[in-house]
Parts: sequence; C-alpha cells; structure tokens
Amino acid sequence: MKKIRKDVFETNSSSTHALTLGRPLGKNYVSPGKYLKIKWFDEEETLTTLEEKVSYLVSHIASWYKWNAPSYEALIEEIKDNWDFKRIERFVKENYNKEIVFPEKYDGELEDIVEINHQLQSWNHRLDEVLEELVDYERDYLAEVLQNGQDIQFGRD
Repeated sequence: MKKIRKDVFETNSSSTHALTLGRPLGKNYVSPGKYLKIKWFDEEETLTTLEEKVSYLVSHIASWYKWNAPSYEALIEEIKDNWDFKRIERFVKENYNKEIVFPEKYDGELEDIVEINHQLQSWNHRLDEVLEELVDYERDYLAEVLQNGQDIQFGRD
C-alpha cells in the first residue's frame, strides 16, 4: 500500500481494504442511554456511529471463537474473557461512559453469526492487526478508529 496524499491510499492489489476517513463530527455518533448494544456485523457498509464501529471490532473477536463455541452463551463468555474485548470495553466506558451489552440470544448457526471478509480478518487473533489496517499509522489505533468524525469505509480495488 502506498500513501499518495493525506488519508488517500493506492494499492496494486485486487483485495478488499478498509480504512478510516475523517468527516465532520456527527451529532448522533453516541446513542443516548447507558448501554451500547452489539449488532453482529454481516456486510460491508460505511460505519459512522460508535455502536457500529464497536460492533464491527467485537464481531472480529467473535469470528475468532465462533467455530469452536458449543453455544451462543459460551461464545459470549469467550468474547468477554478476551483481552482485546476488555480493552474496547474499558475504552468505551472511560471515553463515552457506555456499557457494552450483547443481544440476549442468537437463533442461527454460530458459524453464521458474523461475516468478516477473509481479507480483513486477523489470522493472529490480534485486534491491533485489524486496527493497523484501518489506520496505517504508528499511534493509538483504538482511539483513532473509535473517535467521532472517523468512519470505516470498505471497498475493493
């Protein structure tokens, strides 16, 4: 990947990429209330709210465990015990005063709970690997991706 001007990237591959894009601050970036409810990620669309972006990152973590989890409840416990999830949870609490909650149940097959494009997945099960692809700079990736005014945009070359 080659940086050709501020926040614009050019590649010579045909793979899927995602990066954060700056925009004016959104008035509805943080939903009202005490909770931030996870919505399982299943399609590539522009993510603009805190709930969408946190759901996307937590869905990455779910994708690491969904194949071996015996039940939805066990999957949620695996996610909650994950260090990267705890990092996201702490960041959201400290910066937005929100508590992350999961949907109470999931009726489908666990293999289908999230769909992350294989070219965007972390094969080492590290959130920083995902965040580095979104930001591509040496800095606090989580803060960069989750700040108001940054979107996650998906696309193919």
